[in-house]
Amino acid sequence: MNIYALLIGVITGILIIWHFKRRKLEYSQLPYPILLATFPVYYFAFALFASDFNALYKEIGISIVFFLLVYVAIKVNRKTSALLVALGCIVHGIYDIYHDLLFINNGTPLWWPEFCGSIDLILGAYLIYFSRKIPSKVFTVERKGAET
Repeated sequence: MNIYALLIGVITGILIIWHFKRRKLEYSQLPYPILLATFPVYYFAFALFASDFNALYKEIGISIVFFLLVYVAIKVNRKTSALLVALGCIVHGIYDIYHDLLFINNGTPLWWPEFCGSIDLILGAYLIYFSRKIPSKVFTVERKGAET
């Protein structure tokens, strides 16, 4: 286990959360789902770097699950979205840890599972906590004079 990659991943995850809080992006519908959508793309880049097209096809196949999860997370309410993205982050963190048992992507750095997995798990845990702060019912205010 690469403890340095793990620690840098934890710090990176905390910095992402801090940045999203500071920029007031947490309550927006898109930032965390879009962030989740970028996670599989790194594996595409690693496979392309190694010219390992067999791994690329497998990575693309697995990424479809995450892209569908992101699509649904964008379409549902904020609370459900946060929980879906949390689930996606945690599953992707587990995927990072057990990736080499499924297949080998020769371009993936040796330290990647600890680094990316720790980021994913930190974000997933935070989003579960954060989802508890989001009200279950979100009331919308109709504008006067709006046409229906």
